[in-house]
Amino acid sequence: MPLYEYLCKKCQKVFEILQLSSRDEEEVKCPHCGSKEVEKLLSTFGSRISGTLGGSSCGPRFT
Repeated sequence: MPLYEYLCKKCQKVFEILQLSSRDEEEVKCPHCGSKEVEKLLSTFGSRISGTLGGSSCGPRFT
C-alpha cells in the first residue's frame, strides 16, 4: 500500500500517511498541529533478497 512521508512546514515534524488515491493528497493535514502546509518528501525503501549469492559480481565468471 502507498505510504507517503510528509514534512509539516509549520511545526517541522515528519509524518507518514497511507494514501489510497491521488485525491487523498489534497486533504493531508499534519497530525501534530493540524496545518495543511505540508510537503511530500522523497522516501527511500528497502528490499531483501533471500538466499545466498555466490559472490558480489553481476554475472557469471569467465576464465
